Amino acid sequence: MRFDYALYVVAIGCFIIAIYAHLAPLTEVTDLYLYVLAVIGVVFIGLGYMARPKEATLASATIVAPPSPPVSSPEPTVKPKTEPKEELKKVSTKKRARKKRITRKRKKKT
Repeated sequence: MRFDYALYVVAIGCFIIAIYAHLAPLTEVTDLYLYVLAVIGVVFIGLGYMARPKEATLASATIVAPPSPPVSSPEPTVKPKTEPKEELKKVSTKKRARKKRITRKRKKKT
C-alpha cells in the first residue's frame, strides 16, 4: 500500500471522530477538541498529497546524452565497391491451367 493512502485514511478517521464527537449527545466535548481534530485531518490530507508519487512525463524528463568519444585524426572513408547486379528475369508465379483441346471431326462440305 502506498504511503499517501495511509495518510488519507488517518485524515478520514480524524474527521469521523470529530463528527461522531459532535453528534454524540452523552459526551461533553468542547469546540476546541473538534477544531483540533479537523485541523489534524486537513494536515494529514496535505501530507498525503505531498507524499503521492509524481507522474513521469516525457516533457519534464531530462535526457542526458552519453559523452562523445574523443576525436582523433579522421580516418579516410573508403566506399565499398558495388558489383553490378544482374537483372533478374521476371518470372510469373501464376501457372495457368492448360485446357485440353478436344478435336472435333469436321463435317465435310458437299
